[in-house]
Amino acid sequence: MASGRTHDIINLLALPPLVYYLKPSDYIGFSTGYLIGTFFLSPDNDIYHSLPNKRWKFLKVLWKPYTKLFSHRGISHLPVVGVLSKLLYLFFIFFVIVLSVYILLGYFYPEGKKAVSKIAIDYSYLTSPFFVSFLVGLFLSEIIHILTDIVYSLFKKLFPKRIL
Repeated sequence: MASGRTHDIINLLALPPLVYYLKPSDYIGFSTGYLIGTFFLSPDNDIYHSLPNKRWKFLKVLWKPYTKLFSHRGISHLPVVGVLSKLLYLFFIFFVIVLSVYILLGYFYPEGKKAVSKIAIDYSYLTSPFFVSFLVGLFLSEIIHILTDIVYSLFKKLFPKRIL
């Protein structure tokens, strides 16, 4: 399996040709999603001491349950399912934090709980061009990571010892 730095280099080298085929309005969303997918939401988040997890610094602890739920090269290494599993996992953590704040707010400040419950959530951003290109960037960064693993493993099987 390729190292984390190898994945980073290959993903970064693939970014310019991918951006070349985009509309200018999609550059920022796609590039943001692609870079976040490369450096923070990699298929290797299922290894606790992986480079992408180390980049989360003190929030690295959030990935401990994820590493227990998913084995390496399991679901997290399936092109679309891997990204969705990480996004759902992070959404669940966010939901638990918001729910905890809501409950604590209701306990210590009941009037605030009523105000928070009246806030309308706008989901229109889910169909915005930025968000769609962001998701495409996340998916493509993961696909390139997985392809790198496949090619690297194939290369190691064909040439078990390096010839120098």
